[in-house]
Amino acid sequence: MSSQPNREASTPLLIGAPPREADCFQGRTEGALLKDEIQSPDVTSATFLLVGSGGVGKTQIAAHYVRTRLAEQSVDVVVWASASSQESVQHSYAQAINALTGADISDVENAAAQFLAWAHITDLKWLVVLDDLTTPSILRGLWPPTCDSGATLVTTRRRDAALVGAQRKHIPVGTFQEIESVRYLSEKLISNGREETSEELGRLARDLDYLPVALAQSAAYLIDSGLGCSQYRELLADRRRSLSELVPDVESLPDDHVGLVTATWSLSMDQANSLNPRGFARPVLQIAAVLSGSGFPREVFMASASREFIGVSLGEAADQQITANRIVAALRNLRRLSLIEDDSTVVDDGGIIRVHGLVQRAVLETLDEGAYEDAVEAAADSLVEVWPKSSVQSDLVRTLRLNAEFMCENSMRELLSYFCHDLLFKHGENLLAAGFAPAAVEYLTTLRAAIEEIDSDRPDLQFVRLSLGDALEEAGQISLALSEYQTLLSDEEGRDNGSEEDTLHIRSVLAECRGRAGDTKGSVRDFEELLKDRIRFHGLDHRLTSDTRRRLVTARSRAGDIPGAIATCQELLEDEFRVNGRDHPDTRHTQLHLAEEIGASGDVVGAIEILEDLLAQVSRVHGKHSEETFSTRHYLAEWYVEDGRHSAAIKVTQSLLQDATALWGDSFPEVLEIKSHLADYVGSSGDHGRALKISREILGVHLLHHGHDSPGTLDSRGLVAHWKGRSGRSREAARDYALLLSDCENILGVDHPLTVETVGRLGSMLRMIGDFQGSLLIYQRLVSDRDRLHGSGHPKSLKARDSLAYALFLVGDDGNSLEMFREVYAKQVLLLGEDHPDAVHTLEHIEELEK
Repeated sequence: MSSQPNREASTPLLIGAPPREADCFQGRTEGALLKDEIQSPDVTSATFLLVGSGGVGKTQIAAHYVRTRLAEQSVDVVVWASASSQESVQHSYAQAINALTGADISDVENAAAQFLAWAHITDLKWLVVLDDLTTPSILRGLWPPTCDSGATLVTTRRRDAALVGAQRKHIPVGTFQEIESVRYLSEKLISNGREETSEELGRLARDLDYLPVALAQSAAYLIDSGLGCSQYRELLADRRRSLSELVPDVESLPDDHVGLVTATWSLSMDQANSLNPRGFARPVLQIAAVLSGSGFPREVFMASASREFIGVSLGEAADQQITANRIVAALRNLRRLSLIEDDSTVVDDGGIIRVHGLVQRAVLETLDEGAYEDAVEAAADSLVEVWPKSSVQSDLVRTLRLNAEFMCENSMRELLSYFCHDLLFKHGENLLAAGFAPAAVEYLTTLRAAIEEIDSDRPDLQFVRLSLGDALEEAGQISLALSEYQTLLSDEEGRDNGSEEDTLHIRSVLAECRGRAGDTKGSVRDFEELLKDRIRFHGLDHRLTSDTRRRLVTARSRAGDIPGAIATCQELLEDEFRVNGRDHPDTRHTQLHLAEEIGASGDVVGAIEILEDLLAQVSRVHGKHSEETFSTRHYLAEWYVEDGRHSAAIKVTQSLLQDATALWGDSFPEVLEIKSHLADYVGSSGDHGRALKISREILGVHLLHHGHDSPGTLDSRGLVAHWKGRSGRSREAARDYALLLSDCENILGVDHPLTVETVGRLGSMLRMIGDFQGSLLIYQRLVSDRDRLHGSGHPKSLKARDSLAYALFLVGDDGNSLEMFREVYAKQVLLLGEDHPDAVHTLEHIEELEK
């Protein structure tokens, strides 16, 4: 990577957006000290921290310093980053490296690392500003380097030991001095055609304890209201007396400033609320007060829930009076009174609103319990309403997720008041969709504990526990998921007011998980018993009964009972023809299932005939390019490949990909899955180079839309490595798998299914390049992983042992190899039957070794 940006070094480059300079900005001694310290030829520090309480002007000092350096052209590159989260810092670093070198930033974490590497080696003068660092741990692994070419400036309220060091210079920031306060108030008023005596302004400044944030709000109020300074002081004193006791001690406020901030806010809020549209500003700010002050989408206020909340506050019908234009006007008034920051340029979906934490606290302390609950409900409903249905992890989705986390941390009791709010479920779902299964497990475990503390018999607890089980499965913790479902079933059956329908659903989920855990025969028994109870409770023709019959087909197939699976599927299909007709989606689903099982029995031609007939039927009714044909075309291509008809499979899949892309777009998960199948079919036809090209295209889309850490991206890297190996680049593929394994361990955890699958793929690739000893070590780990996760009798564990036995054979340990093959074969016959392909394959190895 080049150390020089693709630009003229003489033109300073600013990445990020410092806040606009406050009207009548006052030069301060702290700012002068900062400049002297950073630009001193004798400087020994590389990091400078402006440390002070909330509202004292740290960010304005930093922003003024940045503007001064840019104007002087004494710096080449400035990066302004919000330090409220690791994600926001990484995003700013990624934008910087892109602007400097044109580097791809779809992998944000990697791009951030590239920026830090660039900062270490460049000769250009750089400055990184990390604004409003809320906790030192955010910068773990993200501190800019210590070097002669650059400096780091941090604004923070924190004074932790972790921020102290030999090369970190602390510059305390306090309130204004009296002369600065009077000068600020005088300049602000004069610039708006108002004058007050220095003596009166001095008295007001003393009333406000010289706190910059309070001075700014008071000046805005005086200008907007037209009130005289002495009159304002009288109002302020009265409001301060009546409100200060409402606010508990606040860590971020210096000394006794709680009351004065509350009072100045109260007057400013009243003024904003009096502007047209009258009465809008207060409910708008009440919603903003329960969201993350570091930023939330402007679109939240346009949601029907927010509009209804505003309407109730005004006593008006939301659909008639609460228009988008009036809400925008209210936001404009709030910004005018310095109560919010409104940046409409941050995201494509309408901009980001930010609110100072002190303003939020002051707002909340004026709400009674009922009003607070109403604001929380409106905000949570609005977040759910504006949340995109797509699984793409956009900037908007990340902002919504951060706000969901904020509300969970600060308003959990209200979100759990009667029933889990939809936002709580949405947050868990999004964590899984983003690939953060371990985080989802932690979150849902916490949510479960919170509900149980309120009432362990609440009906919504069941949904949370089912979601927790799903997250455990996604995280690869199958045995813990199985235990969770078993305990849930026992608890539900023991409830006096338990629902039999709920019990049947839990039994179905448990039976599925049991099969995935390796107890295939137990899964069949569970579904057989469940089917009897479904018929008794719902009747033979109910959709849930049919669903259980389909799941029984899968369970029997998984257990190796293909004839039983086919018979069950045929019986179900006859009933669905009778009840639903031939064109019902459930009927088509069962026909697809029947083709699958017939093909699994060895009758590939029979499977293809069923699918070709079904495709012709669906095409006649819905059109040959319709979405209704997608599943049938996919399965038909699969069986064409099985029959050796690769060109036919490729043709069908290319047509399917074109239609799916036209319907959903090229980043939709189902489209990417179809494209991965196309790579498989092209590769299996012998065109490994083209398969590799398609795989790289899939990886590029995943990186762009889902980021480096998503399971889809990691899986795509494995696909690329696979086709590299098949293209004759086996050593490069082995290296790719080793790197992928390391990333899977760090991002997903050692127990995640993709991590364990990657272990097996790495073992296979090492064997392919002739590294038999390395392959042996990897397969030993694979056996350990499979046994730990599934138990030694699970089919996947047996398959791992089969691979290990073959690895022993390749290194010349025939005795242990034969012993292990025999052990595997005995268990395969017991679990799967002697005719199962896995058992047949193992027996071939045994016979070869016994010769």
